[in-house]
Amino acid sequence: MKKVVLFLLVLVLVVGAVACGQAPETYYSGEEGVQPESASNYGVGSPPGVKVPMPTPTPAPTFTVAMPPPVAITVPGEGGSVYFGPSVPAERMVIKTAYMALVVEDVSASLARISNLAASFGGFVVSSNMGEEQNRLYANITFRVEAARFDEALQALRDLSADVRSESTSGEDVTEEYVDLDARLRNLEASEAQLLELMQKAGTVDEILEVQKELVRTRQDIEQTRGRMQYLEESAALSSISASLEQSKLTVEFTAMSRTVKEGEGIRFEANVAGGFAPYSYEWDFGDGQTSTERNPVHSYRDDGVYTVTLNIKDDKEHTASAVRTDYITVLTSWDAGNTAHSAWNGLVAFGHFLANVFIWLGYFSPLWIAILIILYFTWWRKKKKKA
Repeated sequence: MKKVVLFLLVLVLVVGAVACGQAPETYYSGEEGVQPESASNYGVGSPPGVKVPMPTPTPAPTFTVAMPPPVAITVPGEGGSVYFGPSVPAERMVIKTAYMALVVEDVSASLARISNLAASFGGFVVSSNMGEEQNRLYANITFRVEAARFDEALQALRDLSADVRSESTSGEDVTEEYVDLDARLRNLEASEAQLLELMQKAGTVDEILEVQKELVRTRQDIEQTRGRMQYLEESAALSSISASLEQSKLTVEFTAMSRTVKEGEGIRFEANVAGGFAPYSYEWDFGDGQTSTERNPVHSYRDDGVYTVTLNIKDDKEHTASAVRTDYITVLTSWDAGNTAHSAWNGLVAFGHFLANVFIWLGYFSPLWIAILIILYFTWWRKKKKKA
């Protein structure tokens, strides 16, 4: 019994000694490049407090994980292969578009500069046109630039314009559509390969014709899918920008609702302003010493006569323009001898027309009037003869 107890005690001591040698207590000195002190360093020839340089650590190994390629799995009974794991573009595929309304000093020169700008940004002009309205030039242009330089192109347009009336940008994310089309294309190509194999194995003419019909339809779908994918790729690679150009020259015209009026009768004037930079200020001179700052004023003249009207315009950047109409408004007095004589003459002519109509009607019915007069005469003659 004593031997067993002694054996167990020795075994416990041996296990404890091994455990202490494997997990020594560590004391850090707090300095870089120095090995931490541990209890195991003592009793092996190194007194407490001695600092031993740390050995250079061995770098951890690195691993490169290769992604497995997409797998096409044939589903029994479905008549074709189903593609799993389509290749997704590294970046989002976004179609960017923009529209800008610009005011420029010279429309023709700016149109040429934008064409050169499109070429310098790796793009091209899609369409452009230029015209004239109310003696002012305008133009429209649509062009494409590399998507990576889209913002740079917009800033270049801002720099060449005198003013930006409006600006809008939009983006359409077609990444999911492109991925779906890619998967569809792979499935169609797998179906095409299987149909070609079936074509070689077909034994009868009917079977060959049936496979050929399905093969033609599949190839059409492949071409349509490829075309759509190519369109998305080109649209995402080249962003579209449309710009309308308007000449900054300020022009003004005006009209009056009536050019001949009587004293005290109101006349409405309307201004037609183009170009420049809103808001505008208006200064009307009606030629009778009266003025107005309204855009479309109503004015009444107190005295008869002929008046010249002037309109001066100033825009927000102090640009000015004027419109003058000489002897534009004629004002008549309330009583005018000429008008009165004209009215009297018209009345006399009307009375003459009435008398002429009476005589015409009398002449037209003259046989009847003559017969009636003869009858009345004989009736009177007989009565007179009887009395005599």
